[in-house]
Amino acid sequence: MPANSFLKGNKASGPRSGRPKGPSLLFFFVLILLSSGLLILIARRPPGDKLLFVEATKMPDQTQASSKSQSKPSFPVHIDGAVALPGVYYFQEGDILSQAVDKAGGLKEKADQVSVNLAMRLTPHMKIYIPSQGQTGPPIIQVQDQTDAKLDLNLASQAQLETLPGVGQVTAQAIIAYREAHGPFEVLEDLMQVPGIKEGRFAALKDSIYVTFP
Repeated sequence: MPANSFLKGNKASGPRSGRPKGPSLLFFFVLILLSSGLLILIARRPPGDKLLFVEATKMPDQTQASSKSQSKPSFPVHIDGAVALPGVYYFQEGDILSQAVDKAGGLKEKADQVSVNLAMRLTPHMKIYIPSQGQTGPPIIQVQDQTDAKLDLNLASQAQLETLPGVGQVTAQAIIAYREAHGPFEVLEDLMQVPGIKEGRFAALKDSIYVTFP
């Protein structure tokens, strides 16, 4: 057989080339890249990640000023007699006897409710005695002697302030204006922050005044 014929026969019987393999290889290459990237992201993520929330805080001066201006002065009242928990409790201006009774645990069953005015307004340093039924004893209400009583700077009205030695209309208005602008007086010495009141004038007033503060 001629050599040329043999070579032609081998070429004819050899494997034929199939479809191009380029797109398939590219697809698998991209898939491998995506899988690798996903695994890297999962591996780098710290376990148990949480969002942290930082609470906003006010400036100290602003916080103290706002709390001082919003707070109201308190004063002590002694409640005794036919109540569950007799003792001294603190109240604010405008509070009434029913609130004092509630703080003292309520009236006992034997309390003489007929002689008690639960709508009575409380005043500083008063003592309230709730009698039992059929009991005769001390008065229901004892109030501090007004002749010896000092004046509370945080509760006094303009008319009451004008009764203080050396305090007239202008000074009384200045005290109230300072109280409204800065909140209740915390100590007696704060009175010297009021315009027109210095050490000498304060020395003449300090024995006639006091302050109640929560």
